[in-house]
Amino acid sequence: MKSDPSSVKRVASIDIGTNTILLLIAEVGEGEIKPLFEMETIVRLGENLQKSGVISPQAMDRGLQTLTQYLERCQAWEVQKLFAVGTSALREAKNSEVFLRLVKEKLNLSIGVISGEEEAQLSFLAVAKDLQEREKSILVVDVGGGSTEFILGRGNQISQWMSLPLGSVRFTEEFLHSDPVLEEEWNRMEKKIRESLLNIPYSREQLTMVAVGGTATTLASVEQSLEDFIAERIHHFTLEKEALKNQLSLFRSKTFEERKRIPGLPIARADVILAGAAILYLTMEEVNCPSVLISCHGVRYGLIYKMLTL
Repeated sequence: MKSDPSSVKRVASIDIGTNTILLLIAEVGEGEIKPLFEMETIVRLGENLQKSGVISPQAMDRGLQTLTQYLERCQAWEVQKLFAVGTSALREAKNSEVFLRLVKEKLNLSIGVISGEEEAQLSFLAVAKDLQEREKSILVVDVGGGSTEFILGRGNQISQWMSLPLGSVRFTEEFLHSDPVLEEEWNRMEKKIRESLLNIPYSREQLTMVAVGGTATTLASVEQSLEDFIAERIHHFTLEKEALKNQLSLFRSKTFEERKRIPGLPIARADVILAGAAILYLTMEEVNCPSVLISCHGVRYGLIYKMLTL
């Protein structure tokens, strides 16, 4: 249900993904979102989901613990309206209703599980509102833990979209079992990604490619060797394809323990960054983009824009 934007000043949104749970607390005024507080927690809700088909009790506990902390933050910030959505893991898990019911009973929080199409719309809306690009087409790529959304549009209008089961957690669990990763494992994963990308939305006109999500922001952080996540340094950072190719070589050459020591790479992402980076790099190759603009504005921003009809 949408809310009257004039009556809501301080709002929050929670994006519950396969790998992370994200919180945004913001002030809303004059059709704009002013971020006040943001938090990312790597929960790995979709851990081993491909094999088991279910969210494990341990993952549910981690999710519940994180959401409890987020609600405490919302209370401290005196949030008036809170929206929460779940994506790939909650779409696919056979027992997602158990988790949704648990969260409702324990925290009185309702989570809306959104489709791949809705996820694509929210990602595009967040980027379109931020960039205000009217002339060129935009291709938004949202590399997640369980799925990747590809959305092509101009202005605020989407012309094509696609949600594919390509994800950093999904493909790490499916293909990358050795440490360091073996050539044959990499080749199998690369082949699967390339085959999957053959029909993604594409424009022959000049376009701006924008990447959102934790994989994209991590790659921008690594490129700048940031010791801490600094949104001002990451948001609107341009990552060249050649630089990303060099990062892929770096990740492939390292063991898991060695990757943990790479500046700018959070320890909790060290195991899945190679698969996520591969998806983004091969997308750039497929659409022949020499660079990608990194955006910190993803689903959680789009959700507020949509729910408050900003």
